[in-house]
Amino acid sequence: MDILKKVELLINATARAKLPHRSRRTILDEQEERLLAEVRQAVADVQAQERVLAEKLKAEQGQAQEAAQRGDLANQQAHQRRAIELARHLEQESIQAINLEEKLAALEEKLALAKAAVEKEAQHAAERDAEAERALTEDAPQRDNRTEAILKTSKQEDSPEDSVDIDVRKSRLSD
Repeated sequence: MDILKKVELLINATARAKLPHRSRRTILDEQEERLLAEVRQAVADVQAQERVLAEKLKAEQGQAQEAAQRGDLANQQAHQRRAIELARHLEQESIQAINLEEKLAALEEKLALAKAAVEKEAQHAAERDAEAERALTEDAPQRDNRTEAILKTSKQEDSPEDSVDIDVRKSRLSD
């Protein structure tokens, strides 16, 4: 493996290692959760409204039957008209509940796919980090002489004697 490629892998790995891998909360995560909560609440509200309408419809139908048994035709027709109107409202609420449930399912599926993609990307990043680390550890003993020479000279340049020498030079220049 080329030394430049190794250095590049090392730099990329160290840069990515400093970044958290989707552990922090983002604004988009909060918005998605808020939207999902709103849709779930709307589904629950519509289902509750459906139950109320179904109970009212059943009561109107029962009252219409009672009026028919008593022979009260006007009261029976009034209850039947209310029952028909309640049936229409119940149908609209059912359609709305179905639409909201489909929307909720689509949002949850989209969110699951996004989370899977993030996890997959994190896994790829971890694999790249492992590959870079492996490349560095495998080839570390096999450094060529030029690399060793460069490393030795850079260590020698940072010696404290050099800093004193530089300070002396600076003082002479400032005089």
